[in-house]
Amino acid sequence: MENPVKPILPAIVKDAWTTLRWKLPALVSLTFVNAVLEGATIASLLPLLGSLGADGLVANDRVSRITIEGLRLFNLSPSPGAVAGVMIVLIAASAVTFIAYSHLASRLQAFYVASWQQRMFAGLLAADFRFFVSHRTGDLVAAVTNEPNRIGLVFSQVNLIIAAGLFIIVQIVVALFIALWVVGLLVGFGVLLFTLTRWWSVRAARFGTELTRVNADLMVDANEIIGGAKFVKATATEDRAFNRFLGAVSRLETLTFGNAFDAQVVRAIFEYTGGLLVIGLIVLGPKLLSVDVSAVLVIVAIFVRLFPKVTALRQNLQIVDFHAPAFEVLSGLLREASSDREASAKDKPPGWPGSAPASIALENVSIAHGSQELLSDVNIAIPAGAFVVFTGHTGSGKTTLLDCILGLRRPNSGVVRVDGYPLDQLPSAVWRRGIGYLGQDPVLFNASIGENLRWIDPQTTDEEISAALEAAAAGFVGRLPEGLNTVVGNHGSRMSGGERQRIALARALLGSPRLLVLDEATSALDIETEELVTEALVRLKGRITIVAISHRPALIRDAEIVFNLGNGMVERSKKPGSLVAGEVQAAPVTPRH
Repeated sequence: MENPVKPILPAIVKDAWTTLRWKLPALVSLTFVNAVLEGATIASLLPLLGSLGADGLVANDRVSRITIEGLRLFNLSPSPGAVAGVMIVLIAASAVTFIAYSHLASRLQAFYVASWQQRMFAGLLAADFRFFVSHRTGDLVAAVTNEPNRIGLVFSQVNLIIAAGLFIIVQIVVALFIALWVVGLLVGFGVLLFTLTRWWSVRAARFGTELTRVNADLMVDANEIIGGAKFVKATATEDRAFNRFLGAVSRLETLTFGNAFDAQVVRAIFEYTGGLLVIGLIVLGPKLLSVDVSAVLVIVAIFVRLFPKVTALRQNLQIVDFHAPAFEVLSGLLREASSDREASAKDKPPGWPGSAPASIALENVSIAHGSQELLSDVNIAIPAGAFVVFTGHTGSGKTTLLDCILGLRRPNSGVVRVDGYPLDQLPSAVWRRGIGYLGQDPVLFNASIGENLRWIDPQTTDEEISAALEAAAAGFVGRLPEGLNTVVGNHGSRMSGGERQRIALARALLGSPRLLVLDEATSALDIETEELVTEALVRLKGRITIVAISHRPALIRDAEIVFNLGNGMVERSKKPGSLVAGEVQAAPVTPRH
């Protein structure tokens, strides 16, 4: 059975090189130096034993001869003290090098995870709105939280694999100077164990692929259930919510247990069979392999130090197999987001009117979702500075039409024009920076009221905020004990529905918008407050183009143009007080290219 992770590893290495550049060779260099120093430390046991003059321990092996020659270069005799001094220096140098390696490896892992989180979040934010509609929120949240950490774990394990590999190579080279046959035995034994444990590696890769899906499901369930806590509590369906969450948790438990237990099985295979080999070397090495006792002792020391590295190497590979699929998932999601990327240019086109109220026209606009037609051959014109309201039954296409104006949906046919410019040819930032938006469910971040109001423009002054709050009939903010410093809670949970709408409306009015878009913006307001908000909107006529969806009498009464939608079509439009039902008020718009 082929390991599906193999094609991913080169891609991860290439990506890490692109992100970290020269820091990777520096890390590998430190790893190599540390491996050499540790190998030299263990090898120096042989000349130390020889210098002690024990029976049968003579300094006639290559390692001892190299050590003696090195000491003579510094006019030192090969005494036990001199050899021990060399070992102390080697151990100290190994410790310093290991700490330097660990510091750099930890720093690079943290940086690599952060770079993935930044890339994913930036890539998602730059994508067209339809990208968000086509993916579960939990999948996208996991892509910028859990999954980059899994890639970082793969990165750290690859570092450990390189370190273990270099250490093993150095130890084998040292052993070659001592006993060639023993080296052959060790290498053959290691290859055999790797072959015998390959099945667990393949299974880890399968577990890792499934873990990506389970993590996303868990994130989706947690977000939906916790976000809908009010509904769950109000309907006494806690058991149903728990059982739904339990399904994903149980799958996650099965995967993590299976991977953890497999790792311990592999460890047991390596360690216990390795113990048997150590006993065999000590008992049979001098007779069967014609190896000197001192060499056997050093070989055993090398083996005792080496074999945990071999065991860890297999475990590292298994961890890589388990978590590497996250790289493929995130890479695919990032490519998909990039293919749906919005135009990022911020330069305004020649003749762009700047801060003046926007004029909007929809010409033969049709939008379909699969076989369902959401808008059909819509032709409307909204003059600059007009106050326009769209009405119609649920599902008539009102929100879809607003999404067209915002540039969040692209027509299947027809053109949306802003100030005469085709909207699909305008950089999104150029158009949307001039929009104040308030949706059906006001978005407030878990921060202070002041921070929420400054979301559009951090440089907004307190005087501008006060004026916006007054225009949005949100004077209650000034009466709060902490005023603008009041924290609104998660999704504004510490505020009432009407308070959330008024704060969000004040935010929409800040930043000198050219267009104010209101999607059922007064639905949570009482009649008295709605009248105050409507009066404020009326005062904005001519200064800002206002486009609203509403069924409330106050907004419809004071609007200059009312469009009624039905079945994806503009069935009628009227100007209250001057036009009768069935007439269409369309302001002329001069097209530009």
